[in-house]
Amino acid sequence: MILPITMIQVVFYGFATLAIFSALMVITQNNPVRCVLFLVLTFFASSVLWMLIQAEFLALILILVYVGAVMTLFLFVVMMLDIDIVSMKPHLIRSLPFILIFLAGFVAITLSALAPEHGLMQLLTQSAIVQPADYSNTEQLGLVLYTEYAYALEIAAVLLVVAIIAAISLAHRAPRNCKTQDVVKQINIDPKDRIVLVKMQAETER
Repeated sequence: MILPITMIQVVFYGFATLAIFSALMVITQNNPVRCVLFLVLTFFASSVLWMLIQAEFLALILILVYVGAVMTLFLFVVMMLDIDIVSMKPHLIRSLPFILIFLAGFVAITLSALAPEHGLMQLLTQSAIVQPADYSNTEQLGLVLYTEYAYALEIAAVLLVVAIIAAISLAHRAPRNCKTQDVVKQINIDPKDRIVLVKMQAETER
């Protein structure tokens, strides 16, 4: 039996294709600014997909926080960095086998998650789920996140902090062509070399 194509299916497959295309452009572009812009497009497409599964809170947070704040900051940082685009091409070619292996594993996990017995495909093939009037997606997300997945949330927070510290340590560069202070040299200075007392004879009034 061939099921009729509904508007939900059209929106899902359209934005899913857009998300996959923009995600591929993120990892294949040589210009970092274009990568950031395609990542913003991926976030927009993902937020629409979250809207389809009635996760409005996650969709709005993805647009307001990541697109509105985080990606804007990333864009300014990438535009200020002095990145050698030519040297990135050989690195991408060397990493191509690992990228293909990771992509194959990601596709396998995605296909297993989109099996007919799971909720997403069931939502696309059936009518929309009707929730009660007092249903709150934010409340349900908080209950699950801070009870069943509390330890996973704390571990993810620690990993993000470690990643931020590692990124700052790797990207930090010493200042160039600027005047700096040598504190040790200033402390160990001999006062006789800094101050010279000159004794002058006082002039007598005429």
